[in-house]
Amino acid sequence: MRCPYCGGLNSDQAAFCARCGKDIVIRPVGRSLPPMQPQAPSRPQALPPTQRPAAPQRQVYPPQSRPPVPPTSQRAPVRHPLETLVDQFANVTEVAPVGPEAPAIFPPHTVEQLHALETGALEYTQIGEDTAPGGKKIVRILFARCIHWQQVATLLKACKTLQSRAFPILIIQGVYNQEANIYAFNNGQLLFERGVRLGSQILNRYQIETGTGFEGEAVRIVLTEENKEK
Repeated sequence: MRCPYCGGLNSDQAAFCARCGKDIVIRPVGRSLPPMQPQAPSRPQALPPTQRPAAPQRQVYPPQSRPPVPPTSQRAPVRHPLETLVDQFANVTEVAPVGPEAPAIFPPHTVEQLHALETGALEYTQIGEDTAPGGKKIVRILFARCIHWQQVATLLKACKTLQSRAFPILIIQGVYNQEANIYAFNNGQLLFERGVRLGSQILNRYQIETGTGFEGEAVRIVLTEENKEK
């Protein structure tokens, strides 16, 4: 028998080709079964009208009583809470203090001009004192609300009175309201540092801010003078 696949010769009783190993047994051709047809899913039979469940009845609730809606022309305009808050502060105007002209050039450009302002200093009352590490002393003084140059003059006057060798750093905070935040100032602040070394020089430095230090019109002064102490 010759292999129908590769053409190799085999014995008549061989079931597989000795050359390619494929099955070479000739089987009778039978009748092929008809292909199976897919069956459609059976649909449930509809129930007769007498056996159908009754549709649930829709429950109707009585209408709720509501107040009459006024016409659009009579409705009050809806305002945002922020708009109401802005209106409240818009009606509160704080009048800036008015005072005499400065006795010297202001803002000062030299220490001499700074000390010349002291003649216009106001009377003050010391209301607090505290110390901090590093030889720092913090003093709070209360005096009338005034213009910028008077704040500087009053702070400078207090600085000369309250200076001490035991505290090389002196901070004086001015307030015009004793109930103000104890950690803030609203009538100016003066920071005096004694014996600051700048290069080869030993100087005294004044750093002064008016108001709260945050206003746009606040004046900031930084001046130094020679330290004549030995």
